[in-house]
Amino acid sequence: MKRLFQELRRRHVFNVGAAYVVVAWLALQVADLILPIYNAPAWILPAFTTLLFLGFPVALLLAWAYEVTPDGVKLDDETQTIRSDADKDEALTLPPGPSISVLPFRNLSTDADQELFAQAMTNDIVTGISQSSGLRVISTGSAGSDVDVNPIEFGKRLGVRYLLQGTVNKISDQLRVTAQLTDTESGTQMWSANYDKELTANNLFHVQDDIREQIVAALSDLHGVIFSSETKRNVHRPTASLNAYECLSVALAYDKYLSEEYHLRARESLEKAVELDPDFDQAWSHLSWIYTDEVVFGYNPLPDSMERALKAARRSIELAPTNYHDRWLLSRVHYFSGDKDLFFAEAEKSLNLNSNDGTVLGLIGCYMLLAGEWQRGVALVEKAKVLNPNHPDYYHWFLSAADLHEHDYAGALKKLQKMSFFEWPSALLFLVSTNALTGNMSEAARYQEILDRVLDNPTLEDARVHLVKMIPYADDVVDTVMGGLSLLVQHQT
Repeated sequence: MKRLFQELRRRHVFNVGAAYVVVAWLALQVADLILPIYNAPAWILPAFTTLLFLGFPVALLLAWAYEVTPDGVKLDDETQTIRSDADKDEALTLPPGPSISVLPFRNLSTDADQELFAQAMTNDIVTGISQSSGLRVISTGSAGSDVDVNPIEFGKRLGVRYLLQGTVNKISDQLRVTAQLTDTESGTQMWSANYDKELTANNLFHVQDDIREQIVAALSDLHGVIFSSETKRNVHRPTASLNAYECLSVALAYDKYLSEEYHLRARESLEKAVELDPDFDQAWSHLSWIYTDEVVFGYNPLPDSMERALKAARRSIELAPTNYHDRWLLSRVHYFSGDKDLFFAEAEKSLNLNSNDGTVLGLIGCYMLLAGEWQRGVALVEKAKVLNPNHPDYYHWFLSAADLHEHDYAGALKKLQKMSFFEWPSALLFLVSTNALTGNMSEAARYQEILDRVLDNPTLEDARVHLVKMIPYADDVVDTVMGGLSLLVQHQT
């Protein structure tokens, strides 16, 4: 019965029936007024009423059988065939990369007003994901109206890889929104979360925005569950077997490990990506990131690194001037080229284009604080951490720099200890220094041994050169870190 009502609704039978009743009633009113003027026989009005009555089921049958389309009135079976062919064509011609559909969130509460909240939440999430620089949102159409959706069949039908479903439940003033992401190829649930909030008339929009931001960030930013999954799937595959988008997903693994090995793999993959698709703006912008790190970290250096980085970043902007992630990566090139003003200018453009992407918020915040906007930078990073708990470890390093700026050595050390990898030279330099500054000389010496292995026994001057590359605008932080390193040297001599 439920499916029958859904099909009646899809074929607009209810709409046609309602329209017919209204038109028939108006026609009878007009006939009742006009027929006496012409001295019409008494039997005409009853006959006219009977004809209208008999025409009602005919109108419903025609509504069931036919549909009005831009190409004219067509049989519904023909329309279905056209839709099916169009869906197939769309699935075949869609660009590479992850795609997602969002089903309408269901209201589980007895409060009918929550239907509107659930609908608004769904629309906001779709809008937020649509603004992502890498995800494609596929409309569910009538396919998403059924609660009992089989994810695998759904994915095949619409050509979509991921499916987001959710519920809204309100008891008294307590609201719970649940969301879950399913991989439509395997049918497995990849991610789920509950969001519990106190909901009042005064905070309705704030709660709605807060939940929407967290769901969108968890799914769609480059540190989110979808791109992390894509990266794991492709990172160890041979580069020659990857398409342009898959090459980009491989490069994203470097952001997690920041090692020379992953840097080389990222560069090879991105150069293959722009060879396969010269108009792939995100591959160009990420190439600027990899080329820049040839200088910043000394990974796999080649000639003219910063010139290549700036050229790649500008190419991405030529291809997609409104892509906020490309704007952010251009700002990063300016940061390491020594042009702080251009860094801030491009960073602001990125934030104006999209201020809710967790990755971009966090990364801009990281460099903004080191460029002297300490409070705003920290605030952006902290918001990014809330939006997406799956943030990279190096956020803690940048936040520790803010503590060192305030001479809070214990606070800086506490943040650094939250990091799970210590092969990154910048993190090791901070760990050696903060342990020495807080009197933990044995721990400082332990991290110094790891640093000697990673950087091949650097001198104090080597350490300063490395720090200045990473922190070109915060001399006080560099001096503080160097002070801690010097303390360890004095302790050991």
